[in-house]
Amino acid sequence: MENGSEERVTPRIRVALDARSIQEQPPNGVGRVTRQVLPVLADRVDFELMTQCERPPIEMGLPEHPLRTPWPGLASGWLQLPAARWLKRFDGIFHCPWYALPFVQHVPMVVTLHDLTFERHPEWFGRARCASYVVQARWAARTARSILTTSHQVADDVMRTYRVPAERLFVARPAVEPIFRPGVDATGVLDRLGIRRPYVVAVGGGSPRRNLPAAVEAWRAVRREHPIDLVVLGSNPLPPETGLVVTPLTDEDWVAVLGGALALLYPTRYEGFGLPAVEAAACGTPVVCAPVGSLPEVLGETAAWCAEPEASAVADVLRRLVSSPQWADELSAAGLDRVQSMSSLVEPAEAFLAAYSRAAS
Repeated sequence: MENGSEERVTPRIRVALDARSIQEQPPNGVGRVTRQVLPVLADRVDFELMTQCERPPIEMGLPEHPLRTPWPGLASGWLQLPAARWLKRFDGIFHCPWYALPFVQHVPMVVTLHDLTFERHPEWFGRARCASYVVQARWAARTARSILTTSHQVADDVMRTYRVPAERLFVARPAVEPIFRPGVDATGVLDRLGIRRPYVVAVGGGSPRRNLPAAVEAWRAVRREHPIDLVVLGSNPLPPETGLVVTPLTDEDWVAVLGGALALLYPTRYEGFGLPAVEAAACGTPVVCAPVGSLPEVLGETAAWCAEPEASAVADVLRRLVSSPQWADELSAAGLDRVQSMSSLVEPAEAFLAAYSRAAS
């Protein structure tokens, strides 16, 4: 006590976190973003990590509670049965960073909704998978005390679609990991993988929204005029083709390959944030994409915008990039300037804390 006033101590918040995404190998975007924020909040939040016992432990120095999945391969079973039962004995709040919440809720709930792809484009999902996402996301939006999103575009979409009051929504824009930076020497990685300069890159994987066929077709069209190769990140079953390299990469190799590329071809048809595009910008690599979803909010004037996420539009912009090195350099510099504001974890951590505080109160 000093001068008759009492020192006010902010109580710590106890959070049980669904940490299964951090256990993914290789780590997905959700797991990487979630793992980033935990140490920043360590002095204000007591985390208890709820994990899946069939996977290796996380070993972050935080309490872990491995729970067994009742039906292997059915992720919702872990959440609805063992996780819900464990939470009956917990005296804090629960955060699931992946669209869903238990149907039986014993504690205040927080959920992260990364996008509403399943509402906007159900044709990209199998019928059963889409129905599962819709049911769980609608229940989560209805019952969560706080909802985290990765962009204002998604927050607005959630507000309109699920009629969620603005005071329950918190935007936690992911921070760019420090590993994604310009100036990484790519020579050794390129030699090892058999990649020849000049080249462009594209993101593979099984997601239809990433629209890999449009990127490949755009590259083929431009390659007829300019000798450039294409590197696809992933293990997509593309037929062998001169100048095409398809390979899974570690984060370290991906940074090197990104940094040495002329451009990232990213004809995605929907984005809640667009982490691959931001990672490319952080490496000084121009991004060729259409103004869909959150990309205009995230990239601003730093992207090489094409009219639509189709092969012909992507090819037109790529031709301009190849023939105008000065424009490519200007985009590279603008992208580096923009992502500097996304390198700090303070903003997303404060959003997490605000969401937790509202739920706890």
